[in-house]
Amino acid sequence: MTSPDPGRPPEIDTSRPHPARVYDYFLDGKDHYPADRKAGEQVLEAVPTAKAMARANRAFLQRAVRFLTQAGIRQFLDIGTGLPTRGSVHQTAHRSPGCPRRLR
Repeated sequence: MTSPDPGRPPEIDTSRPHPARVYDYFLDGKDHYPADRKAGEQVLEAVPTAKAMARANRAFLQRAVRFLTQAGIRQFLDIGTGLPTRGSVHQTAHRSPGCPRRLR
């Protein structure tokens, strides 16, 4: 990502794949581009179980968040890329009793 003006946010280069968008592609999300899909397909050629692995990873994250909210945890710090991938920490926590507050 580059920005000609230091005070301006960097532009997103959609012509180059990004790991977070490839992950989103594996999860059947909506925030990926042709370069990400192409890279994802190349990964699947080398590792046919990559999509299942990404989904298993997301399922574990959701189980862990549900467990923690049931144990009384009400605050989560999710450090990631900021992409709104399906089944995120805040989405899962909000579906749990006690609904933690979301900070940005």
